[in-house]
Amino acid sequence: MQAQSDAARAAAQAQAEQSRLAAERAAKERADAEAARQSALAGQQAAEAEVAKARAAAEQAEKEKAELRSKLLSQLNTILQTRDSARGLIINMSDVLFDTGSYTLKPGAREKLAKISGIVMAHPSLNLQIEGHTDSVGTDEYNQTLSERRAGAVKDYLVQQGVASSAVVSKGFGKAQPVADNETAEGRQRNRRVELVVNGDAIGTSGASVASSGAAPK
Repeated sequence: MQAQSDAARAAAQAQAEQSRLAAERAAKERADAEAARQSALAGQQAAEAEVAKARAAAEQAEKEKAELRSKLLSQLNTILQTRDSARGLIINMSDVLFDTGSYTLKPGAREKLAKISGIVMAHPSLNLQIEGHTDSVGTDEYNQTLSERRAGAVKDYLVQQGVASSAVVSKGFGKAQPVADNETAEGRQRNRRVELVVNGDAIGTSGASVASSGAAPK
């Protein structure tokens, strides 16, 4: 009887030990699962925080670009008529700033371009596209040449003022891109112009090179 009692006690102790070990394993598995869950949650929260941080930085950058664009538009409009566009800020130089039929800049034009160059140089990431245009009077060759030379004269003067030559391209379009009716004197005067397109990532535009047909950039 004693032997049976001892055997029963030993079996009970063994069963209890197995139950204890099983309980410990289960507890460890639960703890490991909870740790893994917490780690995954922390990783997810960290990733979400990084996304939010990146989004906030991007929104701030866009806000700063928009603010600079608005500021430059206002500054440039005090010098010459300037409009905003998908291409960038477009400054309009009428032909009255050149000698008649010439690409020579008048003193008033040089003064205005000097002010523009100062604004551009304050923001080194900006680029300038100088585009010359004429009315329809005269031959195609004459108008093309005049538009190229006027655009080139503007570029050369800006570079003389300190604007990096790598940041400026010039091109002539002749009579190909009128903005008004060439049948009227007023329309022809509006078409005789040089446009300075200010662009660059700093104001949210690509700063791509001059597009459309015509002579190669000077």
